[in-house]
Amino acid sequence: MYGKKLKIGNIMNSINSCTEMNFQKRVVIVLDILCESKGLKFEKVEPSNGDAKNDGWILDKNIYFAMYSPNDANLSQNNQIVRKLNNDLDGLCDQVFNKKKWGKDIKEFYLIVNTHDKDLPADPERLKEKKIKEIKDKYNKDFTVKVITTNEIKKYLLEQDDEIIDKISNNLDIETITTNFSIPDIMEFMDDYFIYLSSTNIEQKDMDNIRINTLRKIEINQLTSIKDRILGLVLDSNKIEQYISFLLEDGINIEKYNKLKNYIIEEYIKLEDRYIGEELYCRLLDNLIYDNMSSSHIHILEAVVVNIFIRCDIFKKEIED
Repeated sequence: MYGKKLKIGNIMNSINSCTEMNFQKRVVIVLDILCESKGLKFEKVEPSNGDAKNDGWILDKNIYFAMYSPNDANLSQNNQIVRKLNNDLDGLCDQVFNKKKWGKDIKEFYLIVNTHDKDLPADPERLKEKKIKEIKDKYNKDFTVKVITTNEIKKYLLEQDDEIIDKISNNLDIETITTNFSIPDIMEFMDDYFIYLSSTNIEQKDMDNIRINTLRKIEINQLTSIKDRILGLVLDSNKIEQYISFLLEDGINIEKYNKLKNYIIEEYIKLEDRYIGEELYCRLLDNLIYDNMSSSHIHILEAVVVNIFIRCDIFKKEIED
């Protein structure tokens, strides 16, 4: 099994990479499983049949959810979020209080916004608060209303048992990703690498020999259960290698990369005497991961781990007698 943080990182990547109906469907899967684990009944609402301003709700608690992940370039502008809040909350209040639908009452309402690992946009004029008050006054009702990002889901998942995380991961039918350490130089390395990827054409060299050697090392280190995951990162690992070569050729200091590499090796050394195989690999990633690390940073971090693995700086490179 992958480490807990690794799985949660992949769950969040799966959710945050979606927009519109696909985003709603994935969030609903997560909410349904979390509610089931707490003995609560969550009712999914099929959007294609008309949701009557209800994207899903907890029946016993009269807690309602709306999801928002638009498919456009300005996906997290505050005025768009306020517009969505107005349409969904006002519409739900009309359905519940005037038309006596659903639970005929609202205790809590949550608008879950996909800001792709970012915080909510600034709201200096408190437009969301004003809109919420306006709607409550219109229906003369008082209940909890919150606009949250998917990062709130991530924080909640970190508190759950491994069995629940496994079930969510399996139901989303996804692979797995990455990490948490607060070292500024390491994050700067990541940011510099993003710029390199976006501004440079990366050569896709012949990977056959690298894959053959990597396969052998996977077998030696009892990592066959996650073979596909590691092999899937070989190309990204090679991009890391090309980036380091680019820095060296241009005479750019690679101290940030060296700090990251040494950090990973040090964490590996702490674990290698106690764990083997997949558990060692996953515990290493869990030790590197910090709770609010973005999915993109996580992916790059694991690519660096695989790069160090391929270069034999961590894990065995031959069978010991």
